[in-house]
Amino acid sequence: MSEQPGGPAHPVEQGRDPAGPPPGPGPGSPLGPPPGQRPVERTGRRALWLGVVALVTSLFFYPLGLVLGVASLVIGIRARRRARTARATSPGAVPGIVLGAVGLAFSTLSVALTVFLWSELSGYQECLGAANTGTDKTACKHEYYPRIEKKLGLPAGSMDKYGDLL
Repeated sequence: MSEQPGGPAHPVEQGRDPAGPPPGPGPGSPLGPPPGQRPVERTGRRALWLGVVALVTSLFFYPLGLVLGVASLVIGIRARRRARTARATSPGAVPGIVLGAVGLAFSTLSVALTVFLWSELSGYQECLGAANTGTDKTACKHEYYPRIEKKLGLPAGSMDKYGDLL
């Protein structure tokens, strides 16, 4: 079969069945959504997962929570913009943005608190490292807990019931 100059190529020559659906995403295409349904931007789910992990790591390993929180925000915002441009949906993008922002806030607060209490926390850790007995560990608590309470403006003795968390 010869093609006329400037004319379209024959469908069989293009490697597709002439009776089959048109190539590419769109209605009636195997790659596109069914008719009447909006396309989906899948990177929103990635933002959701990053947001969940950012929130969890902000409680235990806050430097990683900072990085993952920022990543969740960036990916979630980009997914929303792409979905809006393509008139598609982006499931998980908004919850990912929210969870990423909360994880970022917790991580930022943890970093700020650690920097603020650095001398007290490092002194307390050194004291515990040098302690050989339970009495020595108790002496470390009695020395450093009042300093931390004073610096944070807490009432005296308020850290005693939460002392094992440090």
